Amino acid sequence: MTRTKAPFVAALVLVCALPACAPKEADEGVVVGEIGARVDEYLTRITPYGFSGAVLVSDEGEIVLNKGYGLALRDGNVPNTAGTVFTTGSITKQFTAAAIMTLEMAGMLDTSDPLSEHIEDVPADKQAVTLHHLLTHTAGVVGGTGPDFVEAERDETVRAILGAPLEFEPGEDMSYSNAGYSLLAAVVEKVSGRPYEEYLREHLFAPAGMEHTGYRLPDRSGKTVAHWYVGETDNGTPLEKPYPYWNLLGNGGILSTTGDMYLWYRALQGVDVISAEAKAKLWTPALNDYAYGWDVIQSDRGMLVQHDGGSTFGASAEFRWFMGEDVLIVLFCNQTYAGRPLTAAVRDKIESLVFGGDVELPPATSDADPEALREFAGKYRFENGGNLGVVFEGEGILARTYDQEVANAFLFLGEAGPEDYEDLNLRANALIAAAVRGDPGPFAREFPEGVAERVQQMLAGELASFEERTGEPPIMVVALGTVPGFDEELLMSGVRIKNRLGDVHEMSFVWHDGQIVGFDELAYLIEIPLSPVSGDEFAAYHLVFGRPVKVTFERGDGGAVNGLAVGDGDLVRRGRTLHEHGEGCGH
Repeated sequence: MTRTKAPFVAALVLVCALPACAPKEADEGVVVGEIGARVDEYLTRITPYGFSGAVLVSDEGEIVLNKGYGLALRDGNVPNTAGTVFTTGSITKQFTAAAIMTLEMAGMLDTSDPLSEHIEDVPADKQAVTLHHLLTHTAGVVGGTGPDFVEAERDETVRAILGAPLEFEPGEDMSYSNAGYSLLAAVVEKVSGRPYEEYLREHLFAPAGMEHTGYRLPDRSGKTVAHWYVGETDNGTPLEKPYPYWNLLGNGGILSTTGDMYLWYRALQGVDVISAEAKAKLWTPALNDYAYGWDVIQSDRGMLVQHDGGSTFGASAEFRWFMGEDVLIVLFCNQTYAGRPLTAAVRDKIESLVFGGDVELPPATSDADPEALREFAGKYRFENGGNLGVVFEGEGILARTYDQEVANAFLFLGEAGPEDYEDLNLRANALIAAAVRGDPGPFAREFPEGVAERVQQMLAGELASFEERTGEPPIMVVALGTVPGFDEELLMSGVRIKNRLGDVHEMSFVWHDGQIVGFDELAYLIEIPLSPVSGDEFAAYHLVFGRPVKVTFERGDGGAVNGLAVGDGDLVRRGRTLHEHGEGCGH
């Protein structure tokens, strides 16, 4: 996404001493005033529809919301609270950057220093890499060195990073690099003579009053660490894994609470932890609006400094400070949503409510015996074509489909999708069909020279993998449909390939302004929890699109479920059962 570069805005003045301003972390949380009430109502309503995490909102330094929602641990029904410990993900990078700035404040380094001044045996091709390049992701070093939870020590990780070829000459481009921030963490250790986490605790967290932030050092007795969930898979917590090692140290994985992140914001308002001169460098953006561990953006509401974080294990996090209006939003989540970071689905709605906008709420839900929901699971065929799978999963039911018409019933209340969707379906289908034929023509028409060849090779690799897995090449390509992506500027088109044995593989193309910007495996065009309202009436509410849809299951003369109606009034769409109910079908 292209964003306008913004000038530096001076930090605000600290208005109370630390840690006297530490937020209360009672399990019941804090809800104050109109803003707190509006955001709390939204989050409470959407929790049965797939939200789980904790949110803190402060307005001009006053906490108006600090509360947990959903479950930190499903096994045992342990709730998320204002005091639950979450993973910050790549928000860790701002701590690494701040540590570098404290060393500069102490005269022990300068961000203009070449890396070779602090790390030995830097290869010739990386002699021009400076700390500034690493801080701004403009060094050209490799993006990463391996999975987070692998026992990789510091010096071997540094050698692996420095041994990989540069992606570009330092300073000439920008490419997000976790490995670059691991190098910075190594610099912190080399220059300070202290282990990275101990240095952060001594020079950042303790001075700010942040008692629960870090990897292993904080005393978390009496605290709950939120488990990570992807669908029904419980990925545990990082404390149960080899953690922290150097594929992760410095670039991600620090644990914290919403309250501690508020204390970090308060510390950044003052000058006791980071000086005014250091903050001026910290928040001066280089390429792509990235400064030192922060995105610095000129938003519709003035200066925004922010960073997100997450992992494929189910965690996601956001720290967003609208400096001009002094509004802070901290958002931690411990499960995915439709295969994507949950924070991305709700962030904009929370922001809208904080700044006086409106969000359409789903209906309140009723209690239902999970086992009683099994009777609604099954496959339904719609009158106008298309299948809907209703799946019993965990203790609830989900609606899943690959079909455009069925997706439209949920996303557009039965009306046709935007006009450009059909064109995108045709283009996506043509590219996959061309890859099956080995025809480079459509790629040359869609992409610039060089990019076309890379995309064609990547898709050819996908097809080869499918053939190796199934023993047969694909012979059929079907466009499944297009739906809005999590980002309002993105669209996603699904395509299915099939071989003569009936094996299938679904893929998705991601579009921005009519251009493909990525592709991946496709889970479903849509996947939406169905929450019970009363009797056979349920509500579908996709957290991204924020539009409640009524779903009513219908019964035959004998009382068995034999169909459903999606929508209400003139826009209702009906589906009939295709097989016996009980476990459901996702396809």
